Amino acid sequence: MAKTSYQIEQEFINDINSITGNDLKSWLKIIGETSLSKRNEILNWLKSEHNFRHQDASLLAGIYVNDGKPVYADSGDLLENQFNKKEHLRPLYDTLMEAILKRLPNTRIEAKKTYVSLNAKREYAAIGIKSKEIRLAMDLDGEPNGSDFVKQTGIGCMPRISHMIKLNQASQITDNLLDKMEKAYKRME
Repeated sequence: MAKTSYQIEQEFINDINSITGNDLKSWLKIIGETSLSKRNEILNWLKSEHNFRHQDASLLAGIYVNDGKPVYADSGDLLENQFNKKEHLRPLYDTLMEAILKRLPNTRIEAKKTYVSLNAKREYAAIGIKSKEIRLAMDLDGEPNGSDFVKQTGIGCMPRISHMIKLNQASQITDNLLDKMEKAYKRME
């Protein structure tokens, strides 16, 4: 299984001294002594002046502009944060995930900052947890005319995740809905 952004960032923080010769605190001080403040400026400076690999420079620049704190939280924390003041939607989310994983057991679930990504070879669906509903979006390539699906908005996922349905009760999790999920999943093949 691929590493999460959280795991990659934590490995970098743990190994930064052996990779670069300085610990995180030292690098934050070194960057602070420059006049650089924008992430991309810092990233390019680390690469050109200190021979950082792109990924390492990106991680360190991100941490610096995030007030010296890691950018990526544990995915469990990211998921729980999405239910802040929306706890009433947790049972619906759990029922939805159970149905999806029963139908498509190879699905990998990764909580992001603003949504939950469903992927196998690539992201094929996303779940946005809003105050009154769960938005389930998927890659349907313009297919669902005349249905409960609308153009995907407000989730923050990849543009190919084209359509969404707003869920507010478990009875909406039907075989027809899961068939559409399976169709989106199969579009990756």
